[in-house]
Order: sequence, then C-alpha cells, then structure tokens
Amino acid sequence: SKVKKEYALRGYKTERCGNLYAFTVERCFRILHDAGYFSVIVQLPIVCTDRMIPVQNLCLDCSSFLWFANFDDRPARLFDGLEHIRASIFLSKKGKHKTQDTHIFSTTYNRWYSEIRSSLFNLLSFAIISELLTKGAIPKIGHSIATSIMKRIRLFKPLRNYLGMNSLFEIYFHNAPQYWVRAMDFTPYFWNERNGVQVSSHIKSLRLSSELDALAIVASLNSSIFYWWFIILSNCRDLNMREIENFPIGISEMKEPIKHRLSELTEKLMSDLKQHAQRKECFYKTTGEVKYDEFSPKYSKPIIDKIDQVLAKHYSFTDEELDFIINYDIKYRMGLS
Repeated sequence: SKVKKEYALRGYKTERCGNLYAFTVERCFRILHDAGYFSVIVQLPIVCTDRMIPVQNLCLDCSSFLWFANFDDRPARLFDGLEHIRASIFLSKKGKHKTQDTHIFSTTYNRWYSEIRSSLFNLLSFAIISELLTKGAIPKIGHSIATSIMKRIRLFKPLRNYLGMNSLFEIYFHNAPQYWVRAMDFTPYFWNERNGVQVSSHIKSLRLSSELDALAIVASLNSSIFYWWFIILSNCRDLNMREIENFPIGISEMKEPIKHRLSELTEKLMSDLKQHAQRKECFYKTTGEVKYDEFSPKYSKPIIDKIDQVLAKHYSFTDEELDFIINYDIKYRMGLS
C-alpha cells in the first residue's frame, strides 16, 4: 500500500488479495518443479477470509498435497518479541491435478502456553479435510471426531434460509467474540456522553418470523457447537454474517419439543447472563464517558452445556461427539491453567 503509486503488480492471479505473501506464494508455484515442495509461514487469513480466495484457489489448483497448521497468538505466540500475529504454516507438494484430487490436511486452531513451546510441533494433529472445504475457508479441523461432526451438521439447512429483514422478531449478537459467542434476545445496555442510550456498534441483529424460532436460534448461537463452527471457519476474531448465515441449523427440520426446550434454556441463560453482568465505564475523546454492560458467559457454562445436549439430539451426535463439543477449547475458554 505504501508503494502502489510508484508501481503495481500485473499478471498475478492473486492481485486482489492485496497482500505481499499472496504474490510470493504465486511466484513460488511458478518457479517450483512439479512434485517439488515449499513451505511458508503466513498470516491466518489465508485459511479463513473471502479476500484470500484467489490464493486459496491457487494452492488447491497447483498442489497434489497441502498441509495447514494454524496458530493463535494468545496465550502464547509463535514469535516472541514480535507483534501479535495469528499464523498458518502451510506446506505444498506441487502437482498438476484436479482440485477434487488434492489431498488437504489441517490442524485445529492451536492455542498453547509458552511452557510447551519446545514440544508444540510434536503435539500437532492433522485431519484430512479435502471434502470439507467451503468458499473462503479451509476448515481448521485437526481431529477425526471434528471431521465427523462437520459431515453430520452439513446435512442441515443453513441459517440464512430463515432470516428476513421484514420479519417481526429481532435478536442480537456481539460481533467480536474471544472465547464466547454472546447472543441475546434483548438489547445490551450501552450509553455514551455524546449520544445517550443507544445500540453499541459491536451489536448486530437478526430478524426471524417466529418467536419460538428466534429463541431457539439465540440458544444455538450461544452453544459450544456454534463457537466451534465460528473457530474452524472464521478469522477467530470477528463474527461476520458469513459464519452466521452459513451455520447449518435446520430450524425447519427441528422437532417442536427441541425448539421449546431451547426456548426454555434461552430464558434461563439470559437471566444468568444479566445476573453476572458488570457495568463498565471508560472514556473516549470522540464520545466522552461510556457505560456498557459486559457479559461473562463462562459463568453460564452449565446452561450452555444443556443447550449443546439438546442440539446434539437434533444433529444425532454420538456421545463421543457431544463430549468433544462440550469440552472443546475448555481450558482456554474457562481460563484454566
């Protein structure tokens, strides 16, 4: 961006990615012999953003084998002393094959404490994900159980089928999760000195035609199943409409007793979130004093576990799959050492 007035790249399939590493990857494929290998450490968006679709397609079209290892920058990061960078290390074996014949492997989204740095790579687990690709995402899946869950839930219709701008019932979600997705059937409190009470810019809304469906979806978005879906497909920082709309919820296929049970659990969860909420205060030059409610869903984990148990019946999970979801990333989500 600093030199684009002086010169520009031409003739690169990855031009619109707007990132130097995309052009470097393309150049590597051009000069690499068939059946040769190369590996690079790049930023995480290569596996999870629409902007990087050209370089994703390039990797898929030019490789017979691909391996992606994915890493968070918290609590520990790959490179101490440098800025926080969420990274993917990918290795390619060049080959002229059809995309569907490419063998693709991936790890989960790895988090770790600095104490295990010396053994981190030895602990990596890869799963084959060739059949699980979605547009703009190379899923961060590193376990056969996760592969099984993905194949199972993809049979259901996506959430976008049930959303409508003119629908009567509105629900809300926070667009910047860290370890918890926060969805609500009420508008979270937000006030600033300049504009008074309003909806925070971080709060987005969805509209549904049925109150029962709306409450069932609030429960589902707070579930560990949806959190797992968000982590494996997104940039793990921003909850965008892509992950919301593509979530395979199958509301029209959901049995009424399951919807009613999710509705009951939504009521309990909303009450529990409010009970543990803290009123925070801060100051910004542009808006002056700011007050808002901060929610801590980890205190509501027992209720969220019940939501996952209900959804497990909807998706026909095995006991092993349900256990995987309930305990997914639990050490970091709950702040355990």
